[in-house]
Amino acid sequence: MNTKKVSKLSIIEIPYGDLNWGPDPEHIRPGIFSDIQHWKKYRELDDYHLCGIYGKAGVPYSVEEIVYQKEEEEVYLTLTKQVSDAVYQSVKSGAALLLTGGYCKDAVAVCGGIQRAVGTDKRVGIIYLDAHSDMSTPAVTHTGILGGMDMACIMGVDMEEWRKAAGLEVPFDDKLVLLSDFREAEVEDDGALEIIKNLQINWLKSEAFDKTEVWEKEVRKLADQADAIYLHIDADILNHKHVPNAACMALGGPSIHTLMHNIRIIMETGKVLVYGSYGFYFDTNIPGQDSLTLSGLRSVSAGLESWKEMPDII
Repeated sequence: MNTKKVSKLSIIEIPYGDLNWGPDPEHIRPGIFSDIQHWKKYRELDDYHLCGIYGKAGVPYSVEEIVYQKEEEEVYLTLTKQVSDAVYQSVKSGAALLLTGGYCKDAVAVCGGIQRAVGTDKRVGIIYLDAHSDMSTPAVTHTGILGGMDMACIMGVDMEEWRKAAGLEVPFDDKLVLLSDFREAEVEDDGALEIIKNLQINWLKSEAFDKTEVWEKEVRKLADQADAIYLHIDADILNHKHVPNAACMALGGPSIHTLMHNIRIIMETGKVLVYGSYGFYFDTNIPGQDSLTLSGLRSVSAGLESWKEMPDII
């Protein structure tokens, strides 16, 4: 697959939260619960505009905000369809695509939109940077967190209705997934560990993430195998001092400088088609949002300023 210069950037902002979305952790109430949480307070997205970070790529850019349109179905399905449609349009236009403001559950819609735009025959890899694997399912969960199940959906393990709502007709290839660092596996895997062991996901633990030569080798190996890459970053990959009010923090984790360095390595492959930056705002009373926002500013900026080439896939 050839690459081309990044000449334009699309940004999709998702201002909706998903706290307490998911199946019943007691396995009594059927189905998936979701509601509208439109977080309208001053938040990280406002600071992104204030600081002008979307211009870091040095190319013309456009910004689209997802606006929920009510349908007679669960909220998460409707939002999934809307985000998938927006991703499809952006990728089809030939632009590099950045998503901000959302949360891990949005990855299902993103992958659906990508597949709709490039076709099911393209080899799309995922680099998934998260303290969790997000490979739990309604059958095994005891937390009931929908945002901890998106990768299982994308891989076709469970939740077909959600996957089909995204337009993801063919599950992604687990052999084209690089997961790091999933350090929460040592404490709380929410039933995901056995699922991962039955797949061929390349799981790099914290020690490997911190070693440039190891990280670069594995990133380049995936880039050589994939036609395009979806880069997904959840704020909780970072050490808690950088994300003090994140909803699902895990002990340990890399510094913001390590994350920025590793993002640059990914971007330099020229294979990144879509970059999703998630979990950098929480509408709670827990202090620390300024630190969380700063981490978002830094990680998004590191990606944009290094994003010079992208797949010529459309």
